[in-house]
Amino acid sequence: MSLTIPPACPTCNGSRLVIEFADNFESLSEMDKMTSRIGFFRFECPTCGGAGSTEPYPQLGEYPPPGAGFKIQDQDMTPAEPKAFILSEDQESAVEKIFSWIESTEQSLTVGGFAGTGKTTIISHLLKELRGEIAICAFTGKAASVLRNKGVPATTMHKLIYIPKVACASCGLTQNSSTIKKDSKCDRCKSSNLKRSWSRVPGIAADLVIVDEASMLNADLVSDIESLAKKILYVGDHGQLEPIGKDPGIMRDPEIKLEHIHRQASGSGIIQLAHHMRRGSHPMRWDGSGFDDARVLGLRGLKFQNLNRFDMIICGYNKTRKAVNGVVRRGKGLLSPIPEFGDRVICLQNDMDLGVFNGQLFSVVRISTSDSYPKYDLVDDFGNEYFDIPMVPDQFVEEKKIDFTPKGIGLFDFGYCMTAHKCQGSEWDSVAVIEQLARVWDPARWRYTAATRASGYLEYWIPESKSI
Repeated sequence: MSLTIPPACPTCNGSRLVIEFADNFESLSEMDKMTSRIGFFRFECPTCGGAGSTEPYPQLGEYPPPGAGFKIQDQDMTPAEPKAFILSEDQESAVEKIFSWIESTEQSLTVGGFAGTGKTTIISHLLKELRGEIAICAFTGKAASVLRNKGVPATTMHKLIYIPKVACASCGLTQNSSTIKKDSKCDRCKSSNLKRSWSRVPGIAADLVIVDEASMLNADLVSDIESLAKKILYVGDHGQLEPIGKDPGIMRDPEIKLEHIHRQASGSGIIQLAHHMRRGSHPMRWDGSGFDDARVLGLRGLKFQNLNRFDMIICGYNKTRKAVNGVVRRGKGLLSPIPEFGDRVICLQNDMDLGVFNGQLFSVVRISTSDSYPKYDLVDDFGNEYFDIPMVPDQFVEEKKIDFTPKGIGLFDFGYCMTAHKCQGSEWDSVAVIEQLARVWDPARWRYTAATRASGYLEYWIPESKSI
């Protein structure tokens, strides 16, 4: 099935019709109800208020041909009640440009939007209005979870474009599988010596792929997803930091820009502070009166032992990250230099053999230290289980990423505190930011990226000695 776009109102031509498909069950026999796809479309015009329905139409999921059956009925009726969301002028313009691109031969389109400008609203609108197979993904599991919590069915980019496989180390049998259970055995030789790996999919069924948090994508990921030869809509925040790794420049100058903060977001102190800093203003100059969800505080008043009350702590330097992780772990009674049961860890580099990816967060649910490298059972943000993942223990005591690791051994660190560069694309309810700026970083981008990781409560801690 190819993508189809809703037609314009035949009466006023002012808007595209808001259309819903409904089964025409009243006219069907009991057998037909079980087998038939006949139905009809209800529609209304958000501009003139005209509404009506089509004659029964046999193909579920597709619009009738333009002009077929879309005759406004009850023209004198009062305008319909507003939908769950109404697009603003800039969002409506963005959607029309996306529709035009869908009908073009161009493979990709970039949509950049600052925090609070309604990027998710546009994605939801596209899901409602377009007919066809649409796949939505995000770089991290946390970002995909945020979308799902907003009613958008999203998965991770890695799950969309890579196939999980299970290989038997004893006989070499390979088969597609998403998980390895503790009692899993090889279908051929019954060995339990199974390993999981990933390979790129040869293709996907979707007509359109929407990639959220696209500012995080490096050149390798962009190359992999564009190799699928599908329409790809990149959606991201062009105010954030550049991705880790080679920057493909997706959000450097997006073709569509959303920069108007909408009413719902304007009441958020987090959003107001983030945009205050994005425009280059010092955080200490922000007037936070009237907001209780964001605070700017002097760093001298920070008691590190209180940081474990936050869902995530964000800083600038690895030395600070290492120290804060240690403080938070001690506050939780976790004293071992390597992960313990209940620890939170983060993957530092992709490992196709293990099926783990850079930036993934996990909880430790079981430990086995009998081998040369300790092995862990992990659970990710989606509740997926990963068994017997070996980790390099030295990484947990190092400030910087170890350059060389043996094949098939995962590189992880503790995940209570992250640098602003590492946490892009993720979101937590309560966040503490410890401002640390290197000379080579853009202060406005760093501050904006760090602040917008909070969705419910933000404490932004800044050295008082800095000039404002």
